[in-house]
Amino acid sequence: MNKRAKQRLIGVTMLIFVTVGALIWFTQLGNATATPVAIDAVLSDRSLVGKQVEVTGQVVAGSWVSGAKPFVFEIEDEESEGRVRVTWNDIIPGSFGDGTTATVTGTIAEDGSVDAKYLVTKCPSKYESATGALTVNDLTARAGELSGITVKVTGFVVAGSIAAPGSPVRFSLADNSKAAEGLEVAFDGGLSEEFTDGVKAVITGFIEEDGTFQCSEVALDRSTR
Repeated sequence: MNKRAKQRLIGVTMLIFVTVGALIWFTQLGNATATPVAIDAVLSDRSLVGKQVEVTGQVVAGSWVSGAKPFVFEIEDEESEGRVRVTWNDIIPGSFGDGTTATVTGTIAEDGSVDAKYLVTKCPSKYESATGALTVNDLTARAGELSGITVKVTGFVVAGSIAAPGSPVRFSLADNSKAAEGLEVAFDGGLSEEFTDGVKAVITGFIEEDGTFQCSEVALDRSTR
């Protein structure tokens, strides 16, 4: 390698290091300017208006409408009776849903709401035994008899069936892990990162007359843990 090539290589290497360092610095700076606050503070401390904060709470059931733009929802916590309204204008995380823990970073508006720039949601994985649960075929065969009755059902998540939060059908369940279609499941809660195509799940809810399963709880089969 000649001298000119070596100098060019050194220059490129230094440029890469400078760029990476700048990105790290700006990321840390952005995080440092967000003050962690409680929901009570967001609602009561007027000195926070216009400032960037980080606040965490549980998504209030029924506080959001699927597909709305901007996307608006509310969060609350166990230590406060108040609720904070959040406005979000980006992609909704797959783990978002009623009761999901949401951490939002954004600016507090005059009305006490948060205009979120960052949204992180977390839905912990739940595990449950499939003992005593109906299979999908058992449920559909007895749909007329079991309509409206709360039951537990087990099956495999149909590949490609998991939809965005708020979709009329959140996912489908089948007895066969290779099935192309199955029981359509409506669910407004969050789904954990482990809830993926082909995983065996245990769901609780009831089947409606149209064949849709209204789900109140989703868990992973304990035997797969």
